[in-house]
Amino acid sequence: MKRLLIASLLLSLTANAKAVKVDEVLTDAHKFKLEFGLNYSNIQSQSGVFSMQSIQTSNGDFVTLPIYMGDKKSIEDYVNYSLTLRYGFSKKLELFSSVNLYYTKTSVSVANSFRDSSSSGLNSINLGATYQIKDEDTKPSLLIGFSATALEKTKFNDKSYSNSFKTLRVYATSYYTVDPVVFLLNTSYSINFSKKLGDNRLKGGNIFSISPQIYFAVNPYTSLNWGVRYTHKSKVKLNSQVIEDSSSSVTFLMGASYELSNSIMLNIDAQYSKTNSNTQSSISTTISYKF
Repeated sequence: MKRLLIASLLLSLTANAKAVKVDEVLTDAHKFKLEFGLNYSNIQSQSGVFSMQSIQTSNGDFVTLPIYMGDKKSIEDYVNYSLTLRYGFSKKLELFSSVNLYYTKTSVSVANSFRDSSSSGLNSINLGATYQIKDEDTKPSLLIGFSATALEKTKFNDKSYSNSFKTLRVYATSYYTVDPVVFLLNTSYSINFSKKLGDNRLKGGNIFSISPQIYFAVNPYTSLNWGVRYTHKSKVKLNSQVIEDSSSSVTFLMGASYELSNSIMLNIDAQYSKTNSNTQSSISTTISYKF
């Protein structure tokens, strides 16, 4: 049973999770792991004129989207495609890089008028590392890591702007196994530095999250997981003016993992959150291949 449950931990740590063997929380030393993720989010927002929405992709990266909301309501359909390559530098250290592509369509209603818009393209390229400080024994395991956005594309006023190393995320994960259950606690903190958008400067909100989760092995090949994630985001500023106040939200998580073969893993996750200003529903799937 224990072989499947921990597979989710690293993706839980760098994203939403999937199950693996305990000794495969990190990619094996001098081996590679390739992951393809597909994430769909529906975001419904009310009131306000302009908002920055943060979305966590299936590989764990936070994507910041400028959304024009209008005076009444906006509905956005957002699709993220991610490709992540992991390399086991040693038994305890893993290096990874990810590429995120996106497609988004937004419908805005203002009074009796409606406006539709869509865009697509490269969103970000990220680099990172995960290190296992402590193995699991009679006490929980502990892993730490970071990721940085080497290149990020932001669309603002119908124009696309590029920034490098303006987003940094640090995270830590601890887990403890009581067969056939794994108890997981994941925390992360994302720092958004000021980004230049033409003549404007955007300071996205910093994001803190903490997420307790439970993984249950149904059989040697299948596991299920449930959990919640509390997120707090600080104020968003455009040219030093606050355009979005700080906010907090609770997201409900659930998912399933299935080991297709010794080298291929399938993971499906769903998320739902609701605040005073918006409702967000997401579903994502990740396929990983070890070689």
